[in-house]
Amino acid sequence: MGGPDRSAVVATLALALAALGASCSAPKAQEGPRPIVVVVTPAEAAAPVEFRGAEALVGAYSAKDSKVELSHAVLPGMAKPGGRPEAVVASFIAEAASDARVKAIVVDPALPGSAEGLRRSKLSKPGLLCVSGGSREDVLGIEASADLVVDLDRVYRAYLIPWAAKKMGAKALVAAYAQGEYAEPASARERAIMSAASADLGLRYAAMTAPSGADAAAYARAMTGAWLRDYGPDASLYCSDGDLAGTILAGAIAGGGIVVDEAGRATRAAYAAALGIDLGPAKGDAGKERKLLERALAALGGRGRYGEWDADYAEACVEGLGEFALRVVAGAARKDDLKDLVAALDARSPGAAWIAAYDVDPETGVKSANRVLVRQDVYVFGSGYLQSALQAVPEKYLAIRAPGP
Repeated sequence: MGGPDRSAVVATLALALAALGASCSAPKAQEGPRPIVVVVTPAEAAAPVEFRGAEALVGAYSAKDSKVELSHAVLPGMAKPGGRPEAVVASFIAEAASDARVKAIVVDPALPGSAEGLRRSKLSKPGLLCVSGGSREDVLGIEASADLVVDLDRVYRAYLIPWAAKKMGAKALVAAYAQGEYAEPASARERAIMSAASADLGLRYAAMTAPSGADAAAYARAMTGAWLRDYGPDASLYCSDGDLAGTILAGAIAGGGIVVDEAGRATRAAYAAALGIDLGPAKGDAGKERKLLERALAALGGRGRYGEWDADYAEACVEGLGEFALRVVAGAARKDDLKDLVAALDARSPGAAWIAAYDVDPETGVKSANRVLVRQDVYVFGSGYLQSALQAVPEKYLAIRAPGP
C-alpha cells in the first residue's frame, strides 16, 4: 500500500497555519509571538457538526485581544484509492504540532491515526498539551497518547436514562439501535447496564435493532406505534442514532410515549418538526424556542414527558475542548481539573449544565487517569431540569461489562 502524500499534508497544514492572521487578531507589535492552539477536524463534508464548532470558536476569538492564538486545521481528503487514511491523519497531526509556537492541539473527532499522530507530537514536544474528543480510536491507544480524552458518556448515562425515564413516569424502556451501532462494544455495554438498571428500577426493558440501509427509517417509522402498543403508552423510547432518533421522537409524540433525550443532540428542531410548529419567531433564542415547544406539548398532554439536551454534544464539545486548551495554555486552567473542563464547556454552551466524570474500567474498577465522559443534565419540557447531576450512579453498574460474543 502507498503511504500518505507527505507534501500534500505539509502544504495543507501550511495553509491552515498561514490563515492565523485571518482567523485571530494580530499580536501587538511590541509583543512576542503568542502561543498557538490548533484545533484539528475533518472537512465540513466529512464532519459538518465538528467543523462548524471549530469555525465558531475561531470566529469568537478573532475579535478578542487574547494571549493565545487559535487555528483551525482541516484534515485533507483521504479517499485516494490504495491510500492509508490512518497514516494521513497521523502525519497531519504531527505536522500540525511541529511549529514551535504550537503549545496545544485538540483533535475532534479523533479518527483512526490520531493516537499515532499525538504520540509522535508528544515525542518531539514533550510539553505539548494533547486533547482528544469524539474518539473513534482504540481506547487504550488514545489514552496513552493524549493528556485528556473526552467522549460522550455512555456508561453513567446507561443507568441514568432508565432512572430519568422512571422519574418522568415511564413503566418501560425501549432502546432502538441501528444495526452497525448495535454491534459496537460500547453499545453492548450500554445495553447491559440499561437492562440491569431497568430491572432494579422496576421497568420493562427491550432493545431493538433496525435493519441496515434505507429500510432503517421505514422500520423506525413503522415500529414506534407498535412498541407503544406492546409496552404501553408509558413506555420511554430511546435512540442514539441520529438517522433514526427524529423519526422515533415523532412517533413517541404521536403515540403519547415518553422521551428522555436523544443521546448527545439538541433536539428543539426535531420536536418542532414533529409538532408542526415554526421556531422562526424565537429568532434562534433557545429559551424562547423552549417556551414555544412547551406550549405545544402541554396542549397535547405532554407536560413532563419529553426531554432534551440544551446543546448538541459534537459541536459544543469541539468548542469546549478548544476553549479548555486555550485556558490551560494561558495559565487560567489546569489540564487535570474536571471543574476547569466543565467551566470551559459551560462557557461555550451556556445553560447546558455539563457533568463530567472519569471512565471506569469494568475489569478492574479503576478510574481512568485521563479519559473523561461528559453529559448534560436533561431538561424536561414543562417541569425543568431533572437534576441528574445530583444523582449518584451505584458502582455496581459501572462494573458491568459488555457481554461476550
